[in-house]
Amino acid sequence: MRSLVVAVLAIFLAAFTAQAQDSPQAPQPVQTQESFTAHGSTVSYARPDPEAWNLVSNGTDAKSGAYLLMFKRRPIKDAQGRDIEPVIAIICESVPESVDVIRYSIAKRMQIPFKVNKLMTPQNGDFTHRNSVGFEGENQQGRVLHKVLIAHMRHGKVGAQTICDSTDGVYEKVEADMRGFLRSITFKK
Repeated sequence: MRSLVVAVLAIFLAAFTAQAQDSPQAPQPVQTQESFTAHGSTVSYARPDPEAWNLVSNGTDAKSGAYLLMFKRRPIKDAQGRDIEPVIAIICESVPESVDVIRYSIAKRMQIPFKVNKLMTPQNGDFTHRNSVGFEGENQQGRVLHKVLIAHMRHGKVGAQTICDSTDGVYEKVEADMRGFLRSITFKK
């Protein structure tokens, strides 16, 4: 599982250096509700704007058995002229029902080091799914500061970890999409 999380972050880093033209921001279209089934649970979410966010993975990883849904943002030029491609990903895995969201979150937090700036909870309006906890944070990757939103959710036998990652220089342009995605995640009963 750690290798899958590292792979998601590696894809973001590789995309960080990609070259592409950015066009002016278009009005936000209405988000469509989509879903997938992983480990016996149906996960629903509002798809990020397809004009800006490309679906790059949607299926079970053969090696880990985890389900990965990942979107990569069309490149945005930062102040230094670099093309940045932020990432939104959700990784679903089978976990024992005895593992609550707090234990699940602690185990996942140990895999991804980052500085926590703020706790996110359903009570604060950060999530619709009640069995959730998350973190606003940042980490330094080389000379580049990354802003991250990390969420951990539990439903039945499924643990879901959502990772939203962007450099500090373009985070302001994608934060609403990332937070909207986090709030949209629900599990069908």
